[in-house]
Amino acid sequence: MSKTKKEKLGKKIRFVGRNDEMKYIMDATKTGEAGILIIYGRRRVGKTELIEHALGDRNLLKIEGVEDGNTQAQMVRVIYQLSKALNDKHIIHMRFNTWLELFDFIASKISTGKWTLYLEEVQWLAEYKNELISDLKYVWDNTLRHNPDLLLVLCGSSPSFMQNQVVHSKALYNRSIYELNLREFSLNEAQELLENRAHREVMDAYLTVGGIPEYLKRIKRHSSIQIGICEESFKKDSYFSNEKKRIFISSFANNTHYQDIVDYLSQVKFANKKEIEQFLSIKGGGSLSNILNDLEMCGFIERYLPYQVDSNSNLVRYCISDSYLRFYFKFISPLSGRIQQGDYNRSPLNALNKESYQKWLGLSFERFCRQHSQIIANIIGFSAVRYKSGAFFNRATIKEQTGYQIDLVFDRADHVLTVCEIKYTQSKTGPEVIEEFEKKLSQLHDSKKKTIEKVLISASGATDALIVRAYFDRIITLEDIFSALKVA
Repeated sequence: MSKTKKEKLGKKIRFVGRNDEMKYIMDATKTGEAGILIIYGRRRVGKTELIEHALGDRNLLKIEGVEDGNTQAQMVRVIYQLSKALNDKHIIHMRFNTWLELFDFIASKISTGKWTLYLEEVQWLAEYKNELISDLKYVWDNTLRHNPDLLLVLCGSSPSFMQNQVVHSKALYNRSIYELNLREFSLNEAQELLENRAHREVMDAYLTVGGIPEYLKRIKRHSSIQIGICEESFKKDSYFSNEKKRIFISSFANNTHYQDIVDYLSQVKFANKKEIEQFLSIKGGGSLSNILNDLEMCGFIERYLPYQVDSNSNLVRYCISDSYLRFYFKFISPLSGRIQQGDYNRSPLNALNKESYQKWLGLSFERFCRQHSQIIANIIGFSAVRYKSGAFFNRATIKEQTGYQIDLVFDRADHVLTVCEIKYTQSKTGPEVIEEFEKKLSQLHDSKKKTIEKVLISASGATDALIVRAYFDRIITLEDIFSALKVA
């Protein structure tokens, strides 16, 4: 009988968050029949840890693909894993000609009992082709599904492959399938993982590397978040200095267009589809749309558009949304040569320009507030009202005032426009923000048709001089945001 990693270690591993995902996975084991769980998400998001924790009381048979291996190499590796997992040294000498034969053999070993057959990095096992899924389907239909306590878990770091070749595969159509797109940690979960850190440190970490559990664990080891970021980024062969290469290999194999697009967006900040098409020198249509969709599914890029237009507008632009990649391109990539020479090994903190980093955090905080607009709506108290939200810009502001936008606008069904100015500074925001905000309001197209509610979201709060002016209807601080997380 195989054992999970938890059992092998002989001690309880602290597991953080994922309550909804845990329940979803457990539900897949309580149907009274064999089931299939398809789970996917970007590298280091915590897929394996979640599966092993959620299904730790079951027999686990784990098979992992190897990067760039052909069918024979994959099978040899799988046979070795089976020999170890089933504690049968004779298996290692067996040879199979097809996946069909191999899966049929596996099925014979798990025909009864509470088993989890866990295929990890399916895109590598399958070599990004359909044959493996077709062979697995045959064995599932004829053998595996007859064990009512079996859960087949198909896991991968390539969301596009998992969606197109697995979830939407005709081979697995209409079978008992559960699908889970595992996203990064919420801010609440990140706070739990970074236990006992000040709110500012937690937010700095979240803005810099996002909610990727492995990234947060890396910087958590150090005495401060900033030291952790610098130690893991600016020393020779440091984790974050090399992570970018590994991300694209895991998710997109050797298709260079994916990385080319992200590299391009790192230079231009924003680009529409036609500009990306011209940069790649390829025709648009389905091919480019699929690539952009893949990058979006991985959480690497996002569609960025003003709140007042629909998703098909020509104003739609793409930008990098992944926090780690944004940090990498801004602060690690320009120093990559010196990092690999070891120039910052003794004093990695000196590699980070504090003024530039603080300004970058401010832009990242604006993005955080837009992406988590529900938190802001809850704090202000209109979350039950229908609304559209996002930044505000239009063709005129793009052409005449480069960089102009209103950080966050809620267009509410109760005839109110909640307009937010967002600041992430070390000091409190003063009355000088009023003139800046008034200029932005003058460009707002619906300002005469609806009641304007003015909101300041300032991490450090407002000075007495600003508060006494009673200009803003509401001032939201970092403490308010973390307090709202406790209620949610």
